[in-house]
Amino acid sequence: MIIFGWRVVFFTLTRGVFHCPSCGGDRDYRRRQGRNFFTLFFVPVIPLNKTGGEFIECDTCHGRWETGVLNVPTTAQLAHMPAMLLRMAIAQVLRSGDYTNAAARSRAVAVVRQAGDGGYDDAGLTADLSRPFDEVRAEMGRAASALAPEARESILRAAAEIALIDGPLTVSEEETLSAVGADLELTRVQVTGVVSLARQDSGR
Repeated sequence: MIIFGWRVVFFTLTRGVFHCPSCGGDRDYRRRQGRNFFTLFFVPVIPLNKTGGEFIECDTCHGRWETGVLNVPTTAQLAHMPAMLLRMAIAQVLRSGDYTNAAARSRAVAVVRQAGDGGYDDAGLTADLSRPFDEVRAEMGRAASALAPEARESILRAAAEIALIDGPLTVSEEETLSAVGADLELTRVQVTGVVSLARQDSGR
C-alpha cells in the first residue's frame, strides 16, 4: 500500500538578534517560511508552493511574529543609536559648509566619542562625509523615533554648534539643519529654537 499526502515544512532563511515582545528582551531569532511538500510514506519528497509569508520565531519562547518586529531596536542598538545619529547629523551639516575646517572636524570627532563611539576618528568622519545623502536621510528617519525628543534636540544642537565653528550659518547650512531636524522628527518650531540656542552660545 502506498501512503502519500501533503505536509508543510518550515525553512530557516536567516538568523539574528531581535527584541522579543514576549520575552521582553534581546533574543536570538530565526526568520522562517513554510513550504508545502508532497509526501511519500510520510517523507517530504517533492516541494510544492510556499505557504503564507515569512515570519520571525524566537529561539527562546518560540513565539512567532510578522517581520515588522525587526524594526524595533535591540538594547545594543539603542545604546549605540545616539552616537550613530550624531555621526550622520554632523556629517550632513559639515558637508553643506566647509568640511575641511580643522577645528570643526576636531570638534565633530570629540562629540561623537563623548556620545559613546570611542573608536571614532578623522578617518571615520571622512567616511561618513562620503555616504550618499539620501541613504543617510533614510537611515536617520528609521532610527530617530526610538529616541526621546530631548535626545533628538541635543543631536541637532550639537550639529548646529559644529556648523557655527567656522562662522555664521550659510543658507546651505541652515537648509541642511532644517532637513536634519525633519529627519529627526522635530517640528519646525523645535528646529528654530534649537538653532537659535546654538547661535546664542556661539555668539553668531
